[in-house]
Amino acid sequence: MWMRASVSYLILPCFFLIFTISSVFASPLPHTFSLASTTQLDPRDRYILNNNSFTGQLTAINPNTNTPVPQGPSTDGSGQNFNAPAAIWMIFTLVTGVPLAFAGFRGWRLTTGVGVGLAATLVSWASFSNTMGAPGISDIVLTLICLGFFAFGFVFGLLEIGKLAGMVSLGILGGLSLGVRLMLFRSGLLIPVGSDGYGAGYVLGWAMIAILGVLGGLWIALVRFQRSGLLFACTATGTFLVALGVDLILNRQKGMSRGLIFLFDRNSSHIVDVITKGYQPSLTTQVILGSSLALIPILAFGQHRLFKDPFDRGKLSSDRASILDSEYGDAPSTTQTSEQRGGVLMRHRANASGMFSGLWDGVLFKKGPSPNRFSV
Repeated sequence: MWMRASVSYLILPCFFLIFTISSVFASPLPHTFSLASTTQLDPRDRYILNNNSFTGQLTAINPNTNTPVPQGPSTDGSGQNFNAPAAIWMIFTLVTGVPLAFAGFRGWRLTTGVGVGLAATLVSWASFSNTMGAPGISDIVLTLICLGFFAFGFVFGLLEIGKLAGMVSLGILGGLSLGVRLMLFRSGLLIPVGSDGYGAGYVLGWAMIAILGVLGGLWIALVRFQRSGLLFACTATGTFLVALGVDLILNRQKGMSRGLIFLFDRNSSHIVDVITKGYQPSLTTQVILGSSLALIPILAFGQHRLFKDPFDRGKLSSDRASILDSEYGDAPSTTQTSEQRGGVLMRHRANASGMFSGLWDGVLFKKGPSPNRFSV
């Protein structure tokens, strides 16, 4: 029974994983696209890269029409230096990453909200980056669109209906973040890609990332290992976001930001800029990547020792009521002493406050070790 329930938890997160990866191979919008036009899903138009014999510049040619593909910059909403879009991403990654890395397991509904929100942000960013034509949309507009998707996903993850989707999505994100960091360790990605940005290395790299994402989701979907899976998901996702935020501050758009664009963006309208600029991580970026990976088991163990209650606070509601009854004794008789009336009042106040504190707080009264802890 628990296996069937666990599999059902994966439906929405699997759509997220499939959509994220397919976005990398999506088709760019026609350059004459309008809302009134009829559109359909077609395979991405292949391009041929060659050096112009007159200018010496790299050019993308559409093999079907033998004409150059209009090109635009591959900033993908990252901004420049410390302008508004860049500052927004710096703040966003640190505000979401630090709580996840250090106290994500304690967050309960806030954590599931962040899980769905980050999944929606990743899908929207990858989709727009790979489908907009030249010149595309401005960085600030794309940034605000992605934040809008995050807000919608965050609210959905706060609700009961989004609880399980948030947990499994966070597991998938943790696995993806691990694979992405491994790919960003060396210049031109860990597994070298072809001269046109594709090649067997690019496919193998994304296969590794996808497998790690699936394993991260399964780790949480299997209830027996859910606690350890959530500890990994929170710390892996959190350390990735913190690393990205710190790298943006130190290296701006030349470090991890450029690596993410080089890994995700295969828009034929961006490909010349993507290939020309490439990805050459500095020593600082490599140290940040390595440190963030090393912190995953350390922070996971720290959260395991610090937060001993189960992640799912809803499972403690019945225990909360029984503890309050035993502490304050709700007597059924019509003639209650002042002490009993005070106990009833305290119990109802605690139950009312639990409606709001349940977003973060654990069990009201801790008695003994949690039965849901695992051995490290």
